[in-house]
Formats: sequence, C-alpha cells, structure tokens
Amino acid sequence: MRFMPAADTTYRDVADDLRRKIIEGAYSPGSYLPNANKLMARHGISTNTLSRAYKLLVADGLIRRVPRYGMLVLDPNPKIVDLVLHNPLGHGPLPWSECCTAAGLDGRMVTTSVTPGRADQEVADLLGIATGTETVIRARSAFVGDVPVRLDEAIYPHELVKGTPIEREQKVPGGIYATLTQAGHSPAAVTRRTVRARLAADDEAARLKLAKGSWVLTAGQVIADERGRAAELLRIVANPNRVQFAEEQLPV
Repeated sequence: MRFMPAADTTYRDVADDLRRKIIEGAYSPGSYLPNANKLMARHGISTNTLSRAYKLLVADGLIRRVPRYGMLVLDPNPKIVDLVLHNPLGHGPLPWSECCTAAGLDGRMVTTSVTPGRADQEVADLLGIATGTETVIRARSAFVGDVPVRLDEAIYPHELVKGTPIEREQKVPGGIYATLTQAGHSPAAVTRRTVRARLAADDEAARLKLAKGSWVLTAGQVIADERGRAAELLRIVANPNRVQFAEEQLPV
C-alpha cells in the first residue's frame, strides 16, 4: 500500500504518541508495537521518520528490537539499580550482584577481556606513571538479567600486577583488591573520583544496546595503596535508565 507522508507529522510527534500509549498501558510490557506498515499508514509517515521515532524510544528504554518479531515493549518504569560507589568493606564499588539483589533483580558481571596496554597521557597523569608505561586493562560488562547496563574498564600499572592473576585471568580468585594486597599494594584510599553525564560513544551505545546519541552516566576513580602509589584506575559507563550512582555510610 502506498501513502503520502503527512508534511506536518514529525518523528518526534510519532515518538510522543507511542510513548504515551506505552506509559498509559495501551501497549503493555512484553507485547510488540504494531508492525511498521501499520504505524506508517496510521501516522502518514515514511520509513525514515518511523526509524527516527524508534530511536528515541529505544534511547528512552521503552522498546527493543527483536529480530524477526519487531519492536518489543519494555517496562516504562524499570527498577533502578543503586551502584554504590563506596564499598564499606573496600575502596571500589559494592559488588554488582549485591547492588542488584538490593533492588530485587538478578545481576551478573562478566569479564570480557584482559589485555596489555600502554598508558596515554590521561592515564599516565591519573596513575602517576610515564606516558607509554605498560599497563594491564581489564574490561567487564554488567547485566540485569540478559540486558547489559554497565561497562567497566580497570587499568593497572603492569609493574604492580606482573605475575598475578590480575595480569592474565578472567576471574581473579579472592578478588582484585585481595590480590593487590598480596602483591604488596593494599588499597588504602580513593584519591580521586569524578562523576558526570555525557553522550555515549558509538561503541558504548552498541554494547549497552542504546541508540546513537544517547546519554550515559560515567564515574572514574583512582585507588592508591598505603604508600600513596596509584594502583587502579577504574572507569564506569552506565545506562541512566537502569543505573544510578549512590554513596552510603560515609563518615561526616
């Protein structure tokens, strides 16, 4: 069926209409939006206009494309996970599984790669090492159910973790901080922490299943050992529709 796009209907108008129907329950979580041809005919729009409307709804966390089925409607009010940045028993964030359990959700963290690297100027400045110094980079993805909602990158001076499981193993027995302690670099203090919002890089949006141009929350922190030497640079990128940063039980 051919139709002429309505000149006064924009992709934002279409997204607003679909958003309202999802929030009001006309399209319930777990159902699918009407197929594209029906939506284009209903609104008098082109394929490109509908595609741009979809991107807005994907970025809002309201729909997700399921190959061969269409646009799956998601919960418009999903539970938000409090990512506690200060672990009372350590200096990094509270374990992801514990954060998810507190929200009544199933969560898991997966180490996706352990690779050698070289410190660029920013990393070198934060870790107090020379530019080009060898590092170890550990990348992880955090999930709620089967949905990725958080990306981590932890960077260590190679000299500090050489010969330890941190350097080579996907899973570190006893944990990262216990291993650093055994290596003589017991984490003692968070010497720097920053939190901000920014536009996601294309690869970040893809890994988090967000539309290009979506906003993400980021946190970065440096942990130093008892002698004041920086032992870890941790960078976190999170989907703000599913994660918020929190601090608990901090001294006044």
